[in-house]
Amino acid sequence: MAMGIKVGIIGAGFVGLSAALCLAERGDKVVVFEKESSPGGLAGGFKRKNWKWTLEQHYHHWFTNDTHVINLAKKLKHRVITKRPKTSTFFDCVIYQTDSPMSLLRFSPIPFLDRIRTGVGIALLRFNPFWKPFEKISASGFIKKVMGTSSWKVLWEPLFKGKFGEYSDLICASWFWSRISKRTSSLVYPTGGFLNFAQKIESKLRILNAKFHYNTVVESLRNIKGRILVVTGVGKRYYFDKVICTLPTTVFIKMTHGIPESYKNSYSGLPGLGAINLILSLKQKFFEDNTYWLNINDRSYPFLALVEHTNYMDNKFYNGEHLLYIGNYLSHDHDYFSKNKEELLKIFIPYLKKINPEFKRSMINDYWLFKTAFAQPVVATNYSEKIPPIKTPINGVFLANIQQVYPHDRGTNYAVELGEKVADLVKNL
Repeated sequence: MAMGIKVGIIGAGFVGLSAALCLAERGDKVVVFEKESSPGGLAGGFKRKNWKWTLEQHYHHWFTNDTHVINLAKKLKHRVITKRPKTSTFFDCVIYQTDSPMSLLRFSPIPFLDRIRTGVGIALLRFNPFWKPFEKISASGFIKKVMGTSSWKVLWEPLFKGKFGEYSDLICASWFWSRISKRTSSLVYPTGGFLNFAQKIESKLRILNAKFHYNTVVESLRNIKGRILVVTGVGKRYYFDKVICTLPTTVFIKMTHGIPESYKNSYSGLPGLGAINLILSLKQKFFEDNTYWLNINDRSYPFLALVEHTNYMDNKFYNGEHLLYIGNYLSHDHDYFSKNKEELLKIFIPYLKKINPEFKRSMINDYWLFKTAFAQPVVATNYSEKIPPIKTPINGVFLANIQQVYPHDRGTNYAVELGEKVADLVKNL
């Protein structure tokens, strides 16, 4: 392929930014369309007036083995911070630290023998490089068989039900393999926040003459005599040699002309879940024991996790405020999607008080609510057979989204890897 082709990229998340950078560096003319006002996608953020750093709308971090995104940070000379925060589990009104083999051995709600079995099961997953056999069996079946029924009931089932709801028994063991094998005790965070890092990539792209159209919704795509026409919501028309779409597959199918029925039938039905995060700015710590991440292993509670970001990153970057995420993965039709931040806070406060009896409404400085309709693919058994290919039936149009990072879970590291992969395909096809 000749150098210097014109490529349109729909979405300025980390897939789109990574692909754009690879293409622009080799001399292609890149144009990025983004419906939001800033880059980052699901890792996008915001900044309060007195904060030095941006904060993610939905909690994010990297593991120390997230080589693709960490190498990108090194390449851009963007400093990262590596720390080991504390992860805990809330069960039967007690907080237990559960982020090491020793802490797991002390997790008394599970009988001692099943604690040993759980440790062995985790080791089997962590040190096994072969994920493919695991996709034929369910995670729940694997855990019950290897780690024991009590381990499933106490430690894992509440999290699977909290994250996947009605789909929890369908999730394949290969997804669980990835979650365990990839996890590291230390975590990595880009200085300034994920939005700041995304803006660093954008700045590099602008130096390479890439163009960005923010607050721009792409309405349709079609191939016209070998060129790809992109039409935006306000009717503007752009022509490209190639186009990369990073939106969810269902959205891509609806907006793209000429998609065969066979493709629609194969890939339209892949389910996904949305995410809702209520972020509280507090006058004092919520977790005095410095817990960063608390899994809520009680499904009578109206949230899945509490993440105190400032028990991980120093609150001096946020004007001395203590920042707490109240996180949920929910189906698109859940009534929380129709509630505002005041309504959700009112629901959550009694449960926050159960976890921390010292918590009072007066401790809250401010709070924000963020929702996204698609944040988590439902990774059922034999998922590899259901993933849409990057090359689509429309010549010159490529699809790259978080449904395709399997067997790994969604995250900016795999978004960067996928962006690099699709850029190579654009170059070679």
